[in-house]
Amino acid sequence: MFLSKVTFRPDILRGSQLVKVLAGNSYGYHQLLWGLFEQSQRDFLYRTELAKQQNSPDMALEDGPLFFILSQTQPKLDSPLFSVVSKPFAPTLVAGTRLAFRLRANPVVTKKGKRHDLVMDEQIAFYQRIAKELGLTPAASKGALLQQLKPAAIRPQLNDWLLSYLSQTRYFAAVRGLACESLLTLALQEAVSVRLQHWLTDNPSRQGIMSLVSYPVEDEQSDELVEASQFQWQAYQAHPIPEKGKQAQFRSVDLQGELIVHEPQQFLQLLAQGIGPAKGFGCGLMLIKPVIS
Repeated sequence: MFLSKVTFRPDILRGSQLVKVLAGNSYGYHQLLWGLFEQSQRDFLYRTELAKQQNSPDMALEDGPLFFILSQTQPKLDSPLFSVVSKPFAPTLVAGTRLAFRLRANPVVTKKGKRHDLVMDEQIAFYQRIAKELGLTPAASKGALLQQLKPAAIRPQLNDWLLSYLSQTRYFAAVRGLACESLLTLALQEAVSVRLQHWLTDNPSRQGIMSLVSYPVEDEQSDELVEASQFQWQAYQAHPIPEKGKQAQFRSVDLQGELIVHEPQQFLQLLAQGIGPAKGFGCGLMLIKPVIS
């Protein structure tokens, strides 16, 4: 495999409207990047970053997108559109190897043959769980559920439930004195985090290949400890797909943390195949680097 860093050539950035026209168009980027390869079938994964936010000693970066590409074959190095730095990618892994990772993913859950965004699905499920715990009949939509949890009369009960829930999470030592709204935000963050962790490591296609690293969180006042996964999620956002219709879109979320490899060969196959759907829209590429103990 090859791992490449790709940017638009400086003359394209400065003298062409191409980059501006394609801004935010993940599939448009995908089609252009495909031109770096001879194959008629896509055999690469990619991820888009802002070049000015990256530290890259092996290439000069200007404003505009920076693409990380993982491919089975080396991309063309003489593109009229792109500057390309490409290196062979063959990490040496053994069972127990610890890696830091970054992954832009499109996590979905399938219900009745239809895909649904997993983050939104968990948000609704968590609010419905709270409503049931408070003796309410849960609404179906996120907006209606939030309205159910607003009345002042249920706030003391809601506050107690949230404190109990958070006492078993990484946030257990940070909840003292927080308002109910802040507790709800933290609880929702944790519920989605747990669901995403299960999606990443326990999906039937990935189960047993890797696991997340855990670390102890200590309350300095009580010396109480809670084990938490080395995992974060952020940048949850929607992306329009204009070529599929005005309302068409997909959602992505950025995951990062540390993992332990249990099945090295299967893990390498997983990296090559990509994780989750929407690979043609810049999702699925897991970037890794060794963790030095």
